[in-house]
Amino acid sequence: MNKPLLLSLVLASTAVHAQTEVLPTVRTELKRDGGVLPYGQINSLLSKLRQHGEGLFRMDFKVNAEKTKRPLSEVRMVVRSDDTDYPLKLDAEGRFDLPVLPEAEAKTADLATNVPKGQMAVQGSLELTTPPEQLDMAKVRQIMRVAHTLREELLPWYLRWLFPRVEGVLICSPTPTWELEWQENGKLLGLPLPQAAGEREFGAKKGEKSRPCAVLTGQENWPDAARLLPPAGTKLGVKLQSR
Repeated sequence: MNKPLLLSLVLASTAVHAQTEVLPTVRTELKRDGGVLPYGQINSLLSKLRQHGEGLFRMDFKVNAEKTKRPLSEVRMVVRSDDTDYPLKLDAEGRFDLPVLPEAEAKTADLATNVPKGQMAVQGSLELTTPPEQLDMAKVRQIMRVAHTLREELLPWYLRWLFPRVEGVLICSPTPTWELEWQENGKLLGLPLPQAAGEREFGAKKGEKSRPCAVLTGQENWPDAARLLPPAGTKLGVKLQSR
């Protein structure tokens, strides 16, 4: 079974772009959280994704409202370095981005929040940027190649747990009617994809029926031009190595 990448901010956080607009003044003092992974390490992962990810991956972060003991409207967070504060804007569902800082500044940075330690939960997920209708076997193989290079060659060993091994591209939708289609010798060929037993879509709540999923690993004997015909409501994700 594919296990989703769930990271507490006590462990890690990442993103590609940051909102730097000024947020409303917070009366409660924002305190640095010494239990958070050093931002320099977080920043290193962000930088690698930006420089070497070929635009294929992003990190999504969200404050879990059900497990946070303060309304989302009252939560304030900043990335605080010795130079300045970088306010983190939460949307209505608690999603936010984190900034990529210069390496020297990142070494002095920490997360600061007005929520007491242990009273806020954050979920982080590794996501694909490719829309389902643009997925073909060439893109699957590119995703697998870049994921392998990032983890095994570019990330230092102490950051690899933040970027687990990617075993394939997960394709989930309301109905298991996925097909691949390609041209061969002047003919249009099509192939239905089988449902992958035991795979669970990231974000499915506990006790909620998971949507059916298929998996492509790039090892399949189909041409690069074979493209996915996704049913309505399809979402792509990464199949991570089971732990």
